[in-house]
Amino acid sequence: MGNNTTPGDRSVHLIVTCANRKRGVLSPTLRARELAEGNGAEARCRDWICRLAKEAANTRAADLYAGEYWQVAKQLGEVVGPDASMWICSAGYGLMPEDAHIAAYAATFAFGQADSVASTTDDARRWWETLAQWAGPVPGSPRTFTGLTAGNSDAVVIAVMSDAYLKPCADDLRQAAGKLADPDNFVIIGPGGRYPGLKDFIIPVTAAVQPAVGGSLLSLHARAALRVFEMASEQQKPLTRTVLATLMTELRASAPPVIARTAGTRLSDDEVLAFIRTTMAEEIGPVSATRLLRRLRDSGQSCEQARFKGLFQKVMQEDAPKEWS
Repeated sequence: MGNNTTPGDRSVHLIVTCANRKRGVLSPTLRARELAEGNGAEARCRDWICRLAKEAANTRAADLYAGEYWQVAKQLGEVVGPDASMWICSAGYGLMPEDAHIAAYAATFAFGQADSVASTTDDARRWWETLAQWAGPVPGSPRTFTGLTAGNSDAVVIAVMSDAYLKPCADDLRQAAGKLADPDNFVIIGPGGRYPGLKDFIIPVTAAVQPAVGGSLLSLHARAALRVFEMASEQQKPLTRTVLATLMTELRASAPPVIARTAGTRLSDDEVLAFIRTTMAEEIGPVSATRLLRRLRDSGQSCEQARFKGLFQKVMQEDAPKEWS
């Protein structure tokens, strides 16, 4: 599928977040952990951009990423068809078309990782904004969601995004939505409930759909998006937010009940974090670590109580209201 920067009417722009797993040889200089601590987000990002400019960019972006999530994500455009253009939201390169040529790198918006580019939402936003000022791997192509929609107000824009990437991009996404003639053509598929100004655009994906789509929680958003795209295609319906939200509701209703297993499956930290964030979207009112841990164990999965509590507190701190001030 192509990535036309001056698309025709009714183009569909699909945006997915990058994957942590990558192929190829990673240069030691392209690890976010190597950036000097103590400098502001803008200075660290400019240093990062200089490092990118010095490395050979010889791998197509869509071929660099790997893993379960990416195997699902790259199928989205195939379902939508030839009118779709695929874009990647990357902490290392910013917004880029799938056929951009880049170098292997290690950088993420997820907090608390060895190669996190920021430790607060405000710093992550500043990093995204600074990265967008760079021409990027494909000079002339849009570097922001706003830029992507500004050239075609009749486009359909669907972003399948994780919690870690929604936060730094929230302002950009809000502005992008305002560029479209029909707000129903702007869709975000991902975790819901914690993004001021974006609530009306998000179709929340919760753990309740996992039995219907399979796979692990790490690929849940992509799998849910893929299934509702397939449903829309089968029913010959447009990819508007109203249609996709209705189909997501049908998908949740069709999911078989989870049968608890006698021996719990131990989850990694990333999988537990994904469970907490997706399950919080289902809860009405205050949530607690004890309540969510009970739901996790009822589903036949396991996590030590102390580890779960620590990860729950991490999510709550990241989502604290002060982050949005």
